[in-house]
Amino acid sequence: MYRGVYYHISKGQEDENGILFVCFPVTAIAAVLSRSPMTVKRSLNELETAGLIMRVRQGIGEPNRIYVLIPGKEDAALA
Repeated sequence: MYRGVYYHISKGQEDENGILFVCFPVTAIAAVLSRSPMTVKRSLNELETAGLIMRVRQGIGEPNRIYVLIPGKEDAALA
């Protein structure tokens, strides 16, 4: 399982601003984690709501770009 996740993360790409992102389709995440695509979507929505990731749509049939966000000191004080 870890090897599959690491493979996709290690293939991170840079956008036009030099920021790293990962293109990891929901179906691939579901297969690697042995979970349903609906569970993966729900979990990604929770991570996005918590401010830990940001997903940017690319287009029809293309996987979203997933940016990992690092919480600032202000966010840690609120927790």
